[in-house]
Amino acid sequence: MSHGSFDLHPVTHPVRALSRVFAAGLAGGMLALLPLGHADASVVCKRVGADGANEYRNFARCPSGWDKVADYHPVAPSPPPVQTDAPQAAPAPAPTATPDALPPLSGSNASLQDFGDPNAAAVLARLRSGPGTSFRYLQIGDSHTAGDFLTERLRLRFQQRLGDGGIGWVTPMQIPGQRMARVSFTQAGWQLISSRSSGPGNDYPFGGFIAQVSGAFATLTLTPRYLTSRQSVTVLLRQGPLDAPLTVTDASGASFTIKSPGVDAQWHPVRFEAQLPITVTATLSPQTAIGGWWMENLGRPGAIVSAAGINGSELEQWNRWRNGWMDDLTAARPDLIALAYGTNEAFRTTLDPEALRATLVAAIGSLRQRFPGSAILIVGAPESLKSLAGGRCGTRAAGLDAVQAVQIAVARQQHTLYWDWQQAMGGRCSMTGWVASGKARRDGVHFSREGYEALADDLFSGLAP
Repeated sequence: MSHGSFDLHPVTHPVRALSRVFAAGLAGGMLALLPLGHADASVVCKRVGADGANEYRNFARCPSGWDKVADYHPVAPSPPPVQTDAPQAAPAPAPTATPDALPPLSGSNASLQDFGDPNAAAVLARLRSGPGTSFRYLQIGDSHTAGDFLTERLRLRFQQRLGDGGIGWVTPMQIPGQRMARVSFTQAGWQLISSRSSGPGNDYPFGGFIAQVSGAFATLTLTPRYLTSRQSVTVLLRQGPLDAPLTVTDASGASFTIKSPGVDAQWHPVRFEAQLPITVTATLSPQTAIGGWWMENLGRPGAIVSAAGINGSELEQWNRWRNGWMDDLTAARPDLIALAYGTNEAFRTTLDPEALRATLVAAIGSLRQRFPGSAILIVGAPESLKSLAGGRCGTRAAGLDAVQAVQIAVARQQHTLYWDWQQAMGGRCSMTGWVASGKARRDGVHFSREGYEALADDLFSGLAP
């Protein structure tokens, strides 16, 4: 898989691109989406150039020799703040804990077991090395991961010990009903395609989401929720032969273009450096799609915790992703890969434990082949209820016992790490108590922020005693 490059040159105005719009016969209403110049312009004007080709520009009113062809009502995102020599305020953060504000750990680490993972000792030793050590944790899973609450607390614990290594994995655009603790999005002109809801046939990359350009002009802004260092950014990009390069503008005011090294409708990683927030603009690029982002601090080691989840997902849905999707993890360089599935499998009425076992074994084998130095962690399915009714314990998900039995058996057979989520809650029949205390939601499945944070502390205590 080849790596793309970027062209560091000022971005000029796409006048030639506009002539292609009219040549293609697109409506004036679509033209109104294009960034034709000054924000106070009100009309688009046309004249025949010296070479006989139509030339289009925007003015407050058409000058002599120009004919009006459309009104122009610019709608554009606010530009990122430009850095100067004066101190700059960080982007207004959402309320978020910081490593310095974390409470002391309490409890034991008995919920984590090592069934002989060949890389666990070396990998986990890095967590005891102190600041200046790089450590990359990647968790792939369902809604418990997609909410980024458990992983947020784990991220802060790791960074308290090792320092902040960067943002890590970022979905290609905002995913409705999901959350990323470190990044927010502003987007227009992009269509979300999900491997869970849309099914196979879309050549899904790692993560199972695609942000597809859906208009003549599309913008996407990624804003950090709190102050970050300059980032090394790798974006997974897919472009067709007629797509124009993308324009990237960062917080320093720098603008440059990026393009896929192969305009072959295949996924390619493209790396660049930038200070967030960044705004990506796609103009006249109908086949362009983004599959995700990887971000890490430039020249500053530390911990990176990436949460790659899909609401409602099951492990077998990896089969919907493209062949070779593990190559998309090259930029991640994971030290520890956590597989956090099982809740949705436990609610299936047609659960086949043997099929689940085979899928989990195959996933571990593929990850070890692709990342031979990584440790593997199976996250056991938590206590989950179909209903709070049904006595002291409530009514458990019908397949939960079977799922948990498969997970711990595979952990033993495949010699992985295993975190017993249910034990961390207090064992069987614990969910009703968690709901009553406010640590779990009344659906009997998901947890409050307080609950996820308590669980993350238990996991951290096992990984980094």
